[in-house]
Amino acid sequence: MRPVPKSESSTQQRGGTGVFRVLPAHPMLSGFSVAVGVLLAVALAATVAGIATVLISIFLGMFLALGLDPAVRALERRGVSRGAGIAIVAAIFIIVVTVILLVVVPATVRQISAVVNSAPDTIAAMQASDWYARLEAWLGVDLSLALADAVRSLTSVSSFLAISGGVLRVGFGILGGVSSFVVVVVLTLYFVSSLDSIKTALAELIPLYRRERFSRLLDEITSSVGGVVAGGVTLSLINASVVLLLQVLLGSSIPVVLAIAAFFITLVPMIGSLVFLVVGGVATLFISPLAALIFVVAYLVYIQVEAYVVTPRVMGRAAAVPGVLVIIGAMVGATLMGLLGALVAIPITASILIVIRQVWIPAQNAKAVAADE
Repeated sequence: MRPVPKSESSTQQRGGTGVFRVLPAHPMLSGFSVAVGVLLAVALAATVAGIATVLISIFLGMFLALGLDPAVRALERRGVSRGAGIAIVAAIFIIVVTVILLVVVPATVRQISAVVNSAPDTIAAMQASDWYARLEAWLGVDLSLALADAVRSLTSVSSFLAISGGVLRVGFGILGGVSSFVVVVVLTLYFVSSLDSIKTALAELIPLYRRERFSRLLDEITSSVGGVVAGGVTLSLINASVVLLLQVLLGSSIPVVLAIAAFFITLVPMIGSLVFLVVGGVATLFISPLAALIFVVAYLVYIQVEAYVVTPRVMGRAAAVPGVLVIIGAMVGATLMGLLGALVAIPITASILIVIRQVWIPAQNAKAVAADE
């Protein structure tokens, strides 16, 4: 009798030939388990999509809290207790939010209303200028007719309702935006006051022998993210102030609106300043071509000063992210989550780099000998 090879014997003990090994022992039970798993995955995806607004508010609140934490740490280094530092930072944050609501928002609404009311006169003056006639002749297109049709379609009530989805949807959108804003402010204050307790609770989920290293790594990540967020907001405030000054000097009718737009657009590092260069240049073109040229040149000079002088002083060591990763991260974040994704891409990239430098690279350096030797 031919002895059964070991491989064949083990195959027979596991249920026959290799063809039958790929089949589950209980096909009905396995199929039912897979179907239930798929249904649970679909239900989980639907649940996450349904609470996406809540998750974004929580994420944004934590993001802002990490940006405020460096201010609390700075007060602690000056001898102020953490509780008092949190109270001071929270009070300043509430004052800034109040000023935005009571001063900036009404001024923005007034400027937008003034622009809408003066739009016909502005367009008529632009069409009567020599550069507009030369541009129209160069393109060979009746720009006046095209511009009139565009303005008519945008300002009609039916087009507005079609774009916005109806009056009821607009009302619910405004109400939801206000409520989300209030929730983000409350969550930011809560996360600032309980950031240490949150980190302690996360560390307790890690085994004791790894807890110290995890806490050290978590502190480094939160400090780096907080530095990036605080530095980015500071740079955007400086950028917005420069834009406001330039627009006021050039005689713009909407300097506050453009400054606010510059603040939010330039929160995205590297790419944001270039994007606003185009936006601000086109907006200044309604004043005059010379004003647009002056703005573009002056803003280009500021971008260079910001890149080589302001950014190194404001960001310091917090901006230790290669430029190519900044661009890639901003593009991926904008694709996945829009403006919010582009904003958080850099802190997330910095956190990943910290984990790679502190965990993965030391683990690879410790492998001095191959495993099979």
